[in-house]
Amino acid sequence: MVKKIIILPNNIERIIMKTYLLATAIALSISACGGSGSSNNSSTAPTPVVTPPSITLPVVNDYVLDDTATLLVQITSQLQVSNIDDFFSQAFTITSARNIESLISDGLFELIDNDTVQLSNISDVFNEQSKAIYQVILQQLESYDRALLSQSQQISYDVYQAEITSKIQWIDFKDFEYPATYGFFGWPGSTETFFTQAFTFNDKAQADIYLTLLNQLNRRFKQIEALLDARKAAGIIEPTVTLNYSQGLVASIANSAASATSYYQAFNQQLSALDSISTADKATLRETALLTINEKVIPAYASLASKMSALANEAPSQIGFGQFPGGKAFYDFTLNYYTSGNLTADQIHQLGIDELSRIHSEMRVLFDQLGYPQNETIAQLYARVDSDAELIPANQTKAVYESLIANAYLELPKLFNVLPQQEVIVVGGTSGGYYIAGSDDGSRPGAFYANTSQSSPYTTMPTLAYHEAVPGHHLQIALANELDLPVFRKKSNFTSFIEGWGLYAERLAKDANWYANDAIGDLGRLQFEAMRAARLVIDTGIHSKGWSYNQADQFHIENVGFAGAIARYSVWPGQATAYMTGMLKILELRQKAQNELGDAYDIKAFHDVVIGNGSMPLNILTTVVENYIAETLALQP
Repeated sequence: MVKKIIILPNNIERIIMKTYLLATAIALSISACGGSGSSNNSSTAPTPVVTPPSITLPVVNDYVLDDTATLLVQITSQLQVSNIDDFFSQAFTITSARNIESLISDGLFELIDNDTVQLSNISDVFNEQSKAIYQVILQQLESYDRALLSQSQQISYDVYQAEITSKIQWIDFKDFEYPATYGFFGWPGSTETFFTQAFTFNDKAQADIYLTLLNQLNRRFKQIEALLDARKAAGIIEPTVTLNYSQGLVASIANSAASATSYYQAFNQQLSALDSISTADKATLRETALLTINEKVIPAYASLASKMSALANEAPSQIGFGQFPGGKAFYDFTLNYYTSGNLTADQIHQLGIDELSRIHSEMRVLFDQLGYPQNETIAQLYARVDSDAELIPANQTKAVYESLIANAYLELPKLFNVLPQQEVIVVGGTSGGYYIAGSDDGSRPGAFYANTSQSSPYTTMPTLAYHEAVPGHHLQIALANELDLPVFRKKSNFTSFIEGWGLYAERLAKDANWYANDAIGDLGRLQFEAMRAARLVIDTGIHSKGWSYNQADQFHIENVGFAGAIARYSVWPGQATAYMTGMLKILELRQKAQNELGDAYDIKAFHDVVIGNGSMPLNILTTVVENYIAETLALQP
């Protein structure tokens, strides 16, 4: 999973070891594709002793929204360029300027005005203004004659058209958002993730920006509360099971000492490691951080926790979006968005059942090889797998992941012509199973966050490393960022493509014989694959067929072997269906290339085509691969 972090309920700790704790997105536009909980610190520096603060924080006023009509006139003028590549550049600049978190996550401090920097506005009014801007951008894009563009420009045209159209549609469905969901795609968690993981500063000026934005967090949280009121007025309240959990996480930060919060620990950890900042400046910065957290951050969390607690009395016990007026249309939209296809909920549901049947058959072959009883359940059999697997001590877990990644790198030249230059590191901590992309300026490498806080069975470690690092997300995302493409294509995040590739990477490891003589590791791979197939059934079951939490969880246990992330699927409709549908499409296209190209088929060339054009909807990927096949055939004697 990418960028966005999923924090799961305390009663299903095993999931934290066995499933992905996402992410779609430090980019607070969904992402989401979800933010980190307060326990996600990989390490902490000792808390320094400080004198009582003598610093006065600046007053943070409410947002002042530019006049929309005037703004649209200005933007229209900026976009009227003859060359479509210049248009892409201008449009990206315009939209990026409205999301400071994305710029900082990418290390693009040169695009930031230090004097006016502010956290992104997340209000409904701001989003409606953004919608008007997207409509202007879309209108200008469609004024270009696509037929006159180069093949690469046509791909850019199609990808950008899909991206902007989906942004408009998401705003149209804004009432179906759960703003305060923590750790999924709600704002408290994604805000914390931005400050504690994505914001990397290298000097005092950048550290000052960090504190300036942190000083604005109470304004961000007031907007979250306003969004809760607006959603309630529209009849949309998050289900009890997830609302109560999220409220508990928010309250835990509200009740923390400033020095114990993830905000301070992350800030101090970075600050302590920098030689470019003097000891005196460090002391002042720490003072300011503690004061800001005490006066702005903790009160903001306390206020939100109180509001969420009161809201819980009105929250529904049912978990699916189908219970709300208009909820079916919203769910149909999410399925189309996340799978970039036209499958119905019923079709996706049946696809999941069919894939589970296939995967269970493959599991049984390996169970038989290991001499396991044929009459036991999936859960019982995987308990045997974990028992027979090597138990990796906590202090060795990080090294095992690093070894798996290093060995994978040795095999990659057999499968890919081009590899990214940016490195990937393993970051150990108390939770894990997700990837955060490196920064554009190279100051922060790609990072695979792994749970190294406890001993773990080896069972699923290989497939997790392959999914998150190489040949999965790191290879895919770091390479895209190094391609000669319009910037927006380097940053596009179509979930079925991104997560489809991640799951495909797991399968590719099997196809490349990386599991030779490792039945335990292969069973771990199959269990993860079963989890993605079960998601097709559970997600559609919850939101289209009215399944209860317990019904969904029982299905997951019976078919995967452990409790499922039902809370996640409840509040993030459609997203979990992207993994399996994406992988199946890539496999379908690979088979098509093999069948039609015959001896001219080259898996390295195929992979170059799939991930050599950046993220895109699967229907556009299909066209790209078909063009590659036709061009390759045309070159044959």
